[in-house]
Amino acid sequence: MRRIIDLTHDIVTGMPVYPGDPEVEISPFMIHEKDYCHVDSMHIGSHTGTHIDAPFHFLDAGKRITDFPVSYFIGSGVIIDLRTKEENTPITISDLSAYTDLMNKADFCILMTGWDRCWGSAAYERHPYLDPQAARLLVDCGIRIVATDGLNIDSTVTEEFDSHPILLGAETLIVENLTNAEALWDENASGAMLMPGTFSFVPLKLDSSDGSPIRAYYYE
Repeated sequence: MRRIIDLTHDIVTGMPVYPGDPEVEISPFMIHEKDYCHVDSMHIGSHTGTHIDAPFHFLDAGKRITDFPVSYFIGSGVIIDLRTKEENTPITISDLSAYTDLMNKADFCILMTGWDRCWGSAAYERHPYLDPQAARLLVDCGIRIVATDGLNIDSTVTEEFDSHPILLGAETLIVENLTNAEALWDENASGAMLMPGTFSFVPLKLDSSDGSPIRAYYYE
């Protein structure tokens, strides 16, 4: 029997969003009591919940989410344990450089900070974030998607978006608001693990969009 691990936050009315992004509202549009079926109306942004960024999110001439084949969003992954990082501190090249051999073998890199434990609280905005030099290292290793279990790959506190353009400019896409990454981790491991199975970060096929919510999961 396959092992499948869901890495996705539920999408619900009033859920946490990036400051200034559209608030989430899901409400009944048609109901069984008076209609022939049930249909929900959804008001969400393209970066709602567990989602993926396309280059166009930061780069005017960048590719849109529908410019990538679905195969781009499915691949192997290395998970790096960064749970000792303190709030609003950078993930630096020294945090990642010991694992370049593993990253060179992977399509995706999952930065496990454990910050999903703060989901729904003010502390969630004070997540660790990726330093620009570390972002360049991920690009140099050929990583296709970088995923974090925080709100933002850059600092939400300072709003200095240094790593977004580095990654997206190299068509290294970004997944944010991952959850449950710790379910992947073998506590006997040290530092990083190249997972034997497959990750899926497939977006909705939103025409020419800058990003999309995803149903992120791992299976083997």
